[in-house]
Amino acid sequence: MQPQKPRQVSDYANQCLEALATSPWAGKISLGGAFGLMHYLEYRSTYDVDAWWAADATSKEREQIVLLLTQTLRPYGEVTTRQWGDVVSVELHIDRCKAFSFQIAARSTRLQPPVPSSWNGIHVDSLEDLVASKMVALVERGAPRDFLDIYTICQHELFTAVQCWRLWQQRQFQSGSSTDSDRARLAVQMHLVRIEQHRPLAGISDPKEQASARLVRNWFKSDFLEALHG
Repeated sequence: MQPQKPRQVSDYANQCLEALATSPWAGKISLGGAFGLMHYLEYRSTYDVDAWWAADATSKEREQIVLLLTQTLRPYGEVTTRQWGDVVSVELHIDRCKAFSFQIAARSTRLQPPVPSSWNGIHVDSLEDLVASKMVALVERGAPRDFLDIYTICQHELFTAVQCWRLWQQRQFQSGSSTDSDRARLAVQMHLVRIEQHRPLAGISDPKEQASARLVRNWFKSDFLEALHG
């Protein structure tokens, strides 16, 4: 499946990507996260950009990219740079509220080479890598959007539940992380319990929203978790 340029790209994201595309450092990042997934399945929007550093990106090149992003966003408001671990985030604030962020992290492993995006010279992660990353997020973080993303990926038949789990196992193995399927199953179950406690079905007033939440939760409890050993 070839990536397509998302229809809903924020002006700030487009300005940053256009600036990178015309710079010498376009090939030093690969788009990932929710923004990367939008290139293959655009069912929910995000204003921010997540990316990975290319393996051959030098410290100087990284500094130049951060500087370029800062200069591109500065006309629109206050720009700050935050850094923690191997992640750097260039953030635009308007009226003291964060309006946009461009976050780049170091990659621990990769299943397949990234592919060209619609921005000249800039790559986007393969669908396999994007789903593997989302599976890691589902197991480790278990946010509602992680559940919804994996459910939607499977409903659109981009991958089956069995294939999603296999991508997770490949990603974990290559990164030297745990591939314990029982631990992963328990983690997903506990995340579901937390979500159900925080937002029980009885507390969802909209009938359609309640029915949708029930469908997604039941699918994970039956089809998805059963596929772990498929």
